[in-house]
Parts: sequence; C-alpha cells; structure tokens
Amino acid sequence: MNWLIITIALVSAQGGFIYGLDTGIIATTFGHDSFRIKMYGGPFINPVLSGAIVSCYNAGQAVGGMSTGFLADKFSRKYTILIACILTIIGSVLQCAATGVGMMIAGRAVAGIGCGQLLPVVPTYLAETAPPSRRGFLVGLQGMMIAIGFGVANWIGYAGAFAQGDAQWRIPLAMQLPLPLMLSVLVFWLPFSPRWLVMQGRHEEAKAVLLKLHHDKDNVAASDDLVEQEIVQVREQIALEREIMGGLNWFAALRLMFSRQYIRRVFTATLIISWSQLSGSAVIQNFQTIFYGIIGFTGRSALLISGIYGMMGIIGQIIYLWVVADKWPRARTLWSGSAVLCSLLVICMALSAVYGKPGSSQDGARAAVASIFIYSASFAIWFNALVWVVPTEILPLFMRSKGLAFAMTFKAVFSIILSQITPIALTSIGWKFYAVFVAINLAGGLFFFFCLPETGGKSLEEIAELFGDGLATEHLGESAISGEASAEQHEIALSGEEKRIPSKV
Repeated sequence: MNWLIITIALVSAQGGFIYGLDTGIIATTFGHDSFRIKMYGGPFINPVLSGAIVSCYNAGQAVGGMSTGFLADKFSRKYTILIACILTIIGSVLQCAATGVGMMIAGRAVAGIGCGQLLPVVPTYLAETAPPSRRGFLVGLQGMMIAIGFGVANWIGYAGAFAQGDAQWRIPLAMQLPLPLMLSVLVFWLPFSPRWLVMQGRHEEAKAVLLKLHHDKDNVAASDDLVEQEIVQVREQIALEREIMGGLNWFAALRLMFSRQYIRRVFTATLIISWSQLSGSAVIQNFQTIFYGIIGFTGRSALLISGIYGMMGIIGQIIYLWVVADKWPRARTLWSGSAVLCSLLVICMALSAVYGKPGSSQDGARAAVASIFIYSASFAIWFNALVWVVPTEILPLFMRSKGLAFAMTFKAVFSIILSQITPIALTSIGWKFYAVFVAINLAGGLFFFFCLPETGGKSLEEIAELFGDGLATEHLGESAISGEASAEQHEIALSGEEKRIPSKV
C-alpha cells in the first residue's frame, strides 16, 4: 500500500466515526437528569419516548439506506458521502437546539438518514479503491472508526455530567458537528472510485486513478502492468453484467437482486450487515445505562462505566486490524465470533440473575459489567469490521451499492424493532431479555459455518466465481491473469470481441 491509499482510506473512513459518534451519543444523553426533565417532564425513565427517539433515528437510517444505491451510482460514491455529511450536520443542529421531544426526534431522524447513507457507501468506496490483499484492513478501518466514535461519544457524555443544566446534554450533542463539517471539505480531494468511473465509461480517468493508487516507485513497470490487468478485468466484468441485464440501468439491477442467481448473495450480505443489531451489540450500546441501573449503578457512575465500555471496542478493533484483518479466514472468524459472543452473554445473564438484586454483592455486579466489557471487545475483534468487509466482497459491481443499501435498510428495520422493545423489556424482565441474543448468535454461527464461502485475498471480480458467476478475464488465459498477457490480448479484451457467457446457478 502506498501513502495515497492509506490517506484516502483514513479520510473516507471518518464516515464510520460520524456514525459511531451519532449513534453512541444518545446512550449517555439518556443518562442525564436534565435531559429527561426537558424531554419527559421529570427525572424518570420513559421507555416509550426513549424507544421512539432511538427508533426514529433507525427509521432515518432505513430511508438513507434505501436512497444510497441510487445516489452512489448516479452521483458517485464520494458525492454521496458529501450528501450524507450535510444531512448529519442538519440533524445535529436540530438535536442540540431541541426545545422538546418532537424536535429531538426530528433531529435524530434527519441524522439517521445521513448515517444510513454513510454506512453502505463508505465500505463500497473503500472496497473499490483497495488492493485485494489489503481490502480486509482498509475496509476494516470503517469498523475501527465506528468503534472510536462509540468510545468518544461515551466519554463526551461523561464529561457533560460536569456541566450544569441543559448544557449537560446540549454540548455533547453539538460535538456531532465538527467531523461532518471537516469531511464535507475533504471529500472534494478524494478521487472517484475507479470502478464507478468505468461504469460511467470514463476509462482514461479510471486508469489515471488506478495508476496513482498502485504506483510503486521501485517497480514502475510492474505497477503499470497491474493497472492494465485491473482495467481489463473490471471492463470485461461490467460487459458481462450488461449482457445479463441488457444494460446497467438501476431498476434492472434491483430486479436481478432477487433473481435465483443473486438472491443468495443479497440474503447473505443482508444477514451479515444486520448482525450488528441481531448480535445484541447495538442494544447494549444504546441502552447500557438502563442495564447498569438494573445491577445497581446509576448517575455519574453509570456514565463512567459507559466511557470505559466504549474504550473496550477501540481495543478490540485495534486487535482486529493488526491480528485478524487479511490473516484469519473470513468465514471462520464469523462463526467462531458468534460462539464467543454467545458464551459471554450467557455469563452476563447468570451473573445478573444472581447479583442483580438489591443488597447483592457489588463484586458480582462488577463481574457482570466486566462480561459486558469483554463482549464489547470481542464484538470489535470478530465482527465490527467484517460485517462491512464481507458484504462488499460478495456483491457484484453492478449491484454493490444497491445491495448494501438494501442490507442497510433491513439492518435499520431490525434496529427500529429492537430499539422500541428493548427499554420496555429491560425494565420489565431485565437480564432475561438477553436470552434472545444468545439464541440469535447460536443460529448465526451455524449459518456462517455451513453457508458462507471464503472470500479473503480474492479480487472483487474473482469472488463472483464462488457464487457461480463467470469470471470475465478467464478468456484471456492463464498468462493474462499472471501478468503475462500480450498487448494484443489486452486490446481484444478492451474491444469486447471475445465474450464468455456467465454460468447460471
């Protein structure tokens, strides 16, 4: 990787930080008495209104997710990031200026639309600019920034406890503004995705971008050959996809998403992305102050615990980037991670059942909190990044942005359901509610073990073969793939004179 690729990845991955901060800040906001007095009319917990505030944010994500596929293909990946940043800025202003629960809900909904666009478009952009051997690391940067966003949100909320009156929650909510403002400016510096440029017929621009991304000052000839091969492969893959659809129009792609040939990939991508909700991680993050109250920690103590909880995700994400990314097999990581999360939730439930009663040992309550901390770190190691890496790999180019948008919409639907019932369930049945996520993690582990093929280290076009599609560059022969294709072979490929009919599932 050269410094340009790393810089592009770090800049665009700030979208993950925006999502993490915007999503995580509401957990500590609920913990301030001044917020509850302003919104609920008293310092009490209102499960219905709390659920509504979180649900409307997730509903906004659903709307944003549904719009991303069209925007990313029509206006480019990078300008979709700009649109999302503008929406999160508007939503943040509404939240920190809220005079009542209605304005707060509206602000959360608008910010949710922006975050719903950022979540699928950033990994799409990263996957399409990353070299295959480092795609897990670079796309995983979004997961890293999400974890950092969560962690920073928790500490911002804790710091707010030292302010007075409404400033306790208005200042933390205003902290959502600086990063999208900065990214709105930096996005103009980012190059267009080379695969998006090829889809638009702008082949010379795509080649220029790839030359910058793959430039190797020590071996210029090798990097030039790599670019030539990649351009051929991408152009031929798009040509094959045009054959399948009779063109690359947006509605044809939507129809094919649910065809026999592609439904498996769309379903798998949707399930994996939805895992950030179904595994229980988001529920614990958003309503952790309620859980801490159940086992005896309230007020500033609960906010301090939230801050420490956020740091565990960052530690886990660092372990992922340096130990797991592009080193562990993708499928094995997901099913083994499901087993780990399932075990930790069982431990948390057992400790909460015994020590979650008034007058119980504080040591037991602290052990329950410790199990939640380990859960946060484990989710970051096994899932937080991979739930974005694998879906971007398994979806073909022509439906990548649309498929991720569809998956993001389903994730938001699950979020709406869980965010509405979780505060009510936690106040009614407490720790027993986590049994739902034990069962879900067990089922998910079985699915990943038996149904998910290994995609690590393969090009985005080669992964299509794992699901029964034809590989466009096969007709070049083994020499083309190994970098020994002649100029004449490249010219034939670029002119589209040779075609290979995709295999059918």
